[in-house]
Amino acid sequence: MKFSLLVDNNTIDLGISRMKYTHYTEEDFIKDEYFQKWVLNPDDMTKNFWENWITSNPDKREVVQNAARFIRLMDFDVDELSDSDFNTMWQDIIQRRKEVGNNIYIPGKSNGLKRKQLLKFAALFIGLIGTAYIIFQTGAFTAKESSVVMDSPQITLELEDGTIKVLDETSTGTITNADGHQIVNQKENTLLYHGENEAEPGNISYNQLSIPYGKKFELILSDGTHVFLNSGSKLRYPVTFLSGKPREVYLDGEAYFSVEKDKERAFTVITDDMNTSVYGTEFNVSSYKNENNTSTVLVEGSVGVYKSNNSDGQKPIVLEIGERAVFKEGTIAVDQVNVAKFTAWTQGKLFFVDDRFELILKELERHFNVTIDNQFYQLNGKRFTGTFTKESLDQILRVFQEHTAFDYSVDNDTITIVNMEN
Repeated sequence: MKFSLLVDNNTIDLGISRMKYTHYTEEDFIKDEYFQKWVLNPDDMTKNFWENWITSNPDKREVVQNAARFIRLMDFDVDELSDSDFNTMWQDIIQRRKEVGNNIYIPGKSNGLKRKQLLKFAALFIGLIGTAYIIFQTGAFTAKESSVVMDSPQITLELEDGTIKVLDETSTGTITNADGHQIVNQKENTLLYHGENEAEPGNISYNQLSIPYGKKFELILSDGTHVFLNSGSKLRYPVTFLSGKPREVYLDGEAYFSVEKDKERAFTVITDDMNTSVYGTEFNVSSYKNENNTSTVLVEGSVGVYKSNNSDGQKPIVLEIGERAVFKEGTIAVDQVNVAKFTAWTQGKLFFVDDRFELILKELERHFNVTIDNQFYQLNGKRFTGTFTKESLDQILRVFQEHTAFDYSVDNDTITIVNMEN
């Protein structure tokens, strides 16, 4: 796991910094992926790094040896152990547990676990005894994950008759309204609406799809337009677009649109502050009400943006590929941007480019479905550049800690960041 963060115009390598290991405990080494790689699958780079590090930190030699021993134990194929060896090892674990008086439950042989699973539980118990909690994943030992535990948020679809359907991202089937009429098909994390019809004007009906924090979802509208909805977003849209009428949808949050071309009917994304109108193109719109920031980024084709009320009758501002329009303090400003930053979320990535820490925290809140209370206010204005893919929230926060020391605690679904000097 390697990151480079550009902080205040200075690039800092945060992946294998020597300084980060100075204060590591045995537990920390066991959970570190780069340390695990050296122990289990070393290459020239890891050998050179860790041999030099141990030479420079001789006081840590015993801690490192103990951590390496536990990692090898956890990777050992315990099914190959004889019954006597296994029983001897298990009795030693039980004795250690009695000596420390720890009340953490360690499963016995009778619970059906395979030996390899059982021993990894045991190894974790021995190596991490006295810590606040134990982390175990069957067949693998990974870096410390967030201890936030809460009910999974739900994706909901409100139908035109007021019926609210809870969507399971693993399900496939037909969604009907209260009268039993088929409204839309679901294929796992995508809703697929039927093709256009010849409905009479005035018969238009709307659905609203709501995506909670920690989730993403897709839908294909009746005209073929593909929409990707980001965490914490709502989209209100017609079940079918009326023939000969403009195509209009209402967004609160963030969405990526791949609009089906139709030269006769404009497609308009309406938000509280700024509307985006196109005939067929790809673009990203972000308009979270709690961020007071509305923007449109053009990926392909062309779009026109204008104030939602447009009381002064201004003509739409036409964007070119790679441009962003931002509504702020009553005006629309246009600048050139890195498009990848604004579309990375559709691929599950977190992409920060010279972003303020306070805005990064808001994105982390949406992505991981947590509340982050930053009480270290001096961090808000610092700017960071970096990309994360499958890292946990704990891993990401630790990367930021490498630049500016801070501490954080977890209480259910709330993360509190504080100044370590307080």
